[in-house]
Amino acid sequence: MKIALLTFHNAANYGAALQAYALQHYLNCKGYETEYIDYQNDMRRSAYDMRFHIRLCIKKHQWLAAIKFLLGAPFMQLRKKKFSHFYKQLHCTKKSYYNHRQLNEIADSYDKYVVGSDQVWNPHNNGHDTAFLLSFVQNNQKKVSYSSSFGISSVPEDMKDDYKRYLSDFAHLSSREKLGCQLIKDLTGRDATHVLDPVFLLDFKEWSKCICKTAKDDFIFCYTNRENQLTDFFKTTRYKLNGSKIYKLTRHVKLTDFVSPTVRVKYTMSPEVFLQSIRDSKLVITASFHCLALAIIFEKQFVCFVTGDQGKDERVVGLLNSLGLSDRIYTPEMTLEDVNSPIDYDKVNERKEKLLKISTDYLSGSLDD
Repeated sequence: MKIALLTFHNAANYGAALQAYALQHYLNCKGYETEYIDYQNDMRRSAYDMRFHIRLCIKKHQWLAAIKFLLGAPFMQLRKKKFSHFYKQLHCTKKSYYNHRQLNEIADSYDKYVVGSDQVWNPHNNGHDTAFLLSFVQNNQKKVSYSSSFGISSVPEDMKDDYKRYLSDFAHLSSREKLGCQLIKDLTGRDATHVLDPVFLLDFKEWSKCICKTAKDDFIFCYTNRENQLTDFFKTTRYKLNGSKIYKLTRHVKLTDFVSPTVRVKYTMSPEVFLQSIRDSKLVITASFHCLALAIIFEKQFVCFVTGDQGKDERVVGLLNSLGLSDRIYTPEMTLEDVNSPIDYDKVNERKEKLLKISTDYLSGSLDD
């Protein structure tokens, strides 16, 4: 069986890269023949293009933002180089496609078309492009979604008709979040299956095969997306490093971070080193869904930040609730005792295995149907 996969398969983003790798690796190990459609619309091509963002900021007279993008350009270039090396592991179509019309060439070339996961159904991320709803596929029985995420609490009014039309065409529907399943229900009247993100399809041992070496430092790993999250954590919990380093992955770095004897700026790390940093850390502090998911897979102590936006937070909050880990969400009342309280991974893994069986049963059933 020949299967086409569609996702954000070439973004310089750790979660996007690792979920893409996980899904293809899992399916290939199950005997399926898969390849990613090398589809890059205008928005996806420009997402990590610093020159594009600099020009856009200048056009909007956002001078400070333009300077920040300019200063960050060399770091992003190095990061993209490392991601390009990682993406060579993926099997993709030899031809690249840049618009919906070009995809018509392969509209009936595969036995199944699978879209997911990540926020492929977030119109703000996919460029309002219905190709990510598999609108180009001719045979509806070939359309499958796996762990597709909206990342928003409601579909914009101007896109609702398109979403209702194309989601209704799918032979099999699933979402990474319960809110996503509810959005599908509201739009189509159909029940979608709630499944785990593809990174959960690979276990501790499989992910460890991607890691070449063990980190030498004693460190905590911090992957945050807002300026004061790490500061708030240390201020609230009074967490003591006791000689440990801080591996810091964020856009919100300071000049002092580069000269601090404690901080190691990790903005340009490869996906493999990202995995290593989670596995070998003594504590993970994150606002990233995939960093959180991998911390759970590697059975690490962690603290997770949420934003207060229901659509964005649902993937994190929903996962933690389903695994009985909601107490690991940071609050201003969190104490050092809360941070250090051991996570009972026996109970967590018991719940995770039940969800994983639902996910793998859905995936195999939808592909073999």
